[in-house]
Amino acid sequence: MLANQATYKTPASCGELLQGVIQDSLVLISCPVNIYNTVTVRLNDSGVIKCIPDLNKSRQAVINTLKFFGYHDIGAEITVSNPMPKSKGLGSSTSDVTSSIAATAKAIGEYITPDQIAALAVNIEPSDATMFHEMVLFAHRSGNIINTLGELPSIDILAVDFGGIIDTVEYNTVDRFAQWKKFEKETENALNHIKLGITNKNVSLIGKGATINTITSNKIDPNPNLEAMLTLGESLDARGVSMAHSGTIISLLFDPQQKTMTYALKQAKQKLEVYETITHFRSTQPGPIEIK
Repeated sequence: MLANQATYKTPASCGELLQGVIQDSLVLISCPVNIYNTVTVRLNDSGVIKCIPDLNKSRQAVINTLKFFGYHDIGAEITVSNPMPKSKGLGSSTSDVTSSIAATAKAIGEYITPDQIAALAVNIEPSDATMFHEMVLFAHRSGNIINTLGELPSIDILAVDFGGIIDTVEYNTVDRFAQWKKFEKETENALNHIKLGITNKNVSLIGKGATINTITSNKIDPNPNLEAMLTLGESLDARGVSMAHSGTIISLLFDPQQKTMTYALKQAKQKLEVYETITHFRSTQPGPIEIK
């Protein structure tokens, strides 16, 4: 039964806690945070899918979802409210696409699983894993879950955007499998720390795994700002460093029990010579959420 319209929101991902090659697949672990996009899909009988020009991925997500469920003559109007800056490594496109798919399915009265959302999303472009309702090790090109990891403990995140943009479409045209394959042992080591940290709700273990992976990533795609962030993190007793692999953000991870974010923000602004923005995020649970 058609519901006429539906609205969903999906969290951003502040870079990744891990990216690399595991079991011969390019994989990632997203880092969902408390900033959300919101998508409303309103159905009509026009047969035309309408949205503003820069929402082509959302439009394609709606079209693909309607086709998946066998609907061919329905029109829709897509409205997106997304406070996330684009091309920074916050998973803006995945949030748009995930919310669009979930809202479309709800509006046409169909149940859709996270695995089905993932399959539709990666058909548009490689995606983050924020369509799942728990943390997963995700093959972001094929849409397959390699491992389920459980519920992420609360993490305070100091995210520093060093400016510029990264075109994710262009970034994903480069096949980095062979480069990451050389560092599979390091990636497995990082993964083991993150898995154990999630299981035991231990931010320090998660941060150690993220740091191992960030340093490994820097051997593949050197980032001139990483050394300054590692130094800052050490001075602030951060639990780890994470990176937006296809973005401009590097983050410091803190245990909320440290209660240090006000001081950390002040120190970052004083000690970093060049940056565009510094933002305090808090981790959240992934997955699209219906807004009624």
